[in-house]
Amino acid sequence: MADERNVCTVCVVSGQPVVVAGIRALLAESADPGRVYATVTEPADADVVIYDAFKLATNDDDGSAGELAKLVASHPGRVLALSRLLQPGLTARALANGAVAPVSVSADADEIAALVDAAASGDLAADPEQVRRYEADLVRVLAADVELTSRQQTVIARIAAGYANDEIASDLYITINTLKSNIRALYSRIGVTNRASAVAWAVEHGYGGMSAPARRRNR
Repeated sequence: MADERNVCTVCVVSGQPVVVAGIRALLAESADPGRVYATVTEPADADVVIYDAFKLATNDDDGSAGELAKLVASHPGRVLALSRLLQPGLTARALANGAVAPVSVSADADEIAALVDAAASGDLAADPEQVRRYEADLVRVLAADVELTSRQQTVIARIAAGYANDEIASDLYITINTLKSNIRALYSRIGVTNRASAVAWAVEHGYGGMSAPARRRNR
């Protein structure tokens, strides 16, 4: 019988039963004989929560953000974002909303167990720079997908953060006409025609909620 002091409870929050069953099976295969990972159905009973970032696409914005916010509040530093390679934007959104680190849906049993252990012990929460490194890596992947220039990445991040054109132009030390030209090129690159669509694209691709510079006051 396993020593209860070595039991770590994990709740997988996903709308896809096969995902829950798959992670449960993988955790049961952990190579560490002195560690037991027990999956539970209620987050309140869990030491660590693995949140399926795909829920951010299938739920309405308020519902998904609210659900994740509650999990982060009840499990600070102990919510992992289950990520998919073809949907890095959803993972970036989960990280920007408080998930402490991503865990790939293709990870093996030992990789998942290692991340669960790190989250349970507080090691991930103790290193906020690690979250920023994950976010930066995701942004690089996203930028490579559409080949955004450094200037275009900066502009889309500010658009997603709600900056007005004059604020963006001032921050970048360019004229408003130059900015408008840059925005037209950006919109063409990402396949949108207006600001609302650009914001939606930015959120989906991980730029919404990322580390855009703080807005300057007293303009």
